[in-house]
Amino acid sequence: MALQPQPLPLPALLPAGACGFAVLDLETTGTGQLCRIVEIALLLLSPEGQIEREWSTVINPGMPIPNAAVHGIEESLAAQAPIFSAVAPTLAALLEGRVLVAHNLDRFDGPILRHHFWEASENLPGLVLDLGDGIDTMPNPFLSLGKLCAAHGVTLTGDDAHTALGDTRALAALLRHGLPHLHPSRATVRVAGISRTELSPPALMPRTTTSRQGLQQSHDWIDATVLIPAAGGSIALHGEDAHGWDFKVQKALEHATSLGLVPIAFQPEAPADVLVVSSLFIDSPLMRRLREAGQPVVVSKVFQEARAGAAVAAKRWGEKSMSPVTDGDKP
Repeated sequence: MALQPQPLPLPALLPAGACGFAVLDLETTGTGQLCRIVEIALLLLSPEGQIEREWSTVINPGMPIPNAAVHGIEESLAAQAPIFSAVAPTLAALLEGRVLVAHNLDRFDGPILRHHFWEASENLPGLVLDLGDGIDTMPNPFLSLGKLCAAHGVTLTGDDAHTALGDTRALAALLRHGLPHLHPSRATVRVAGISRTELSPPALMPRTTTSRQGLQQSHDWIDATVLIPAAGGSIALHGEDAHGWDFKVQKALEHATSLGLVPIAFQPEAPADVLVVSSLFIDSPLMRRLREAGQPVVVSKVFQEARAGAAVAAKRWGEKSMSPVTDGDKP
């Protein structure tokens, strides 16, 4: 019988010279690598796993927030928060010399953070940052943070889930508990172009509540229908990565081929007969334009059950009645 792998001691996950871990979580305007950050939290741990510092703030993404019901940060709150470039130097200084740890680091948090630092470099030309390789706690096959916590006896309450600080605390607890699938990091975060002595603390805005009770949203996805052409129609598909592609899009494309639909470019202003997305929560420039245009869109999972000549359930972005969202309405 094969022996179960044992978790490595925390110091063994660090490269030589690392001063500890930086456990990070981002709340964003949606899924996809081009979405905007609305909240950042860091938990700094010593090499042995002791908590050294907590740091968190809401971030003004500079755009509408279509998924406020998920994380509880609505536009009126974010409008009072600092923009990312205002906190970038301090965040970089906190990360320096540490190994970055996040759940889905490689495909989500890492690309988003790199993109935001790249944008911030326009206003901070001296700042150069390399995030290193980090430690991604996502197992294979994919397991959400909530399910991973449940599997290891770590508490992540409903109110704390999808809050940056709540998720970092849970992830730090998992790290200290020990996860056998983690691989050692080879490189820490490296930073150049900032002076710690010249840094003035930015005006942070940590959230004061984790409840979604009473949240107001002016717009939401509204039920619609789309007719699948009987033959010769067009289809456009959009996924979650930076190039608008993922495995859900691939599966939908295979089904579209079987229906005789012709793939064309995803253009919200000149739409195909059928617009398919891997998730309604994608946030990318194309999805922002689609929401603004109010075009109906079909989720790939639903589309894969569609038949030629039949109507299929769809969604479009539009105004909704201003009834508050309760905790029971959370996705």
